[in-house]
Amino acid sequence: MATGNNNNSVIKHNAGFTLIELLVVVVIVGILTSLVTLSMNLAKPSAVKSLKVKIQNHIASTQNHAQLYNKPIRLIIRSNKIQSLTLNKSSWKPYKALPVLEFGSVAVDSDVDTIEILPNGFITQASIILSKDDESSIINTKTNER
Repeated sequence: MATGNNNNSVIKHNAGFTLIELLVVVVIVGILTSLVTLSMNLAKPSAVKSLKVKIQNHIASTQNHAQLYNKPIRLIIRSNKIQSLTLNKSSWKPYKALPVLEFGSVAVDSDVDTIEILPNGFITQASIILSKDDESSIINTKTNER
């Protein structure tokens, strides 16, 4: 019977990772990062959809202002912006309470140049067409008389 250390069977322990294992992990992390980035860009709304929501909110806000302050407001539609005007004495002046809404790179066209909003909720019937590249959308104003 032998006592003591047995040098014939040496157990070898490697601490750490091999270069191949590290490269595989880096590649997997890179692929996952690119997939997450791609999915985040797909979830972002297009410029047309984003502007449509902004214009609808701007019109609703203008209607609220007209009713709250009991004064008519006009929305002047240009090719690059919508500006709010209010009646000041006998002339229409820019309404500073409502900001100018600029369109950016989206092309905007309307069947009317001026949308009038009265305190009773009346709004000029209009169709506003938004387009960029192959995407387009239409906003139709609706009267909300109270």
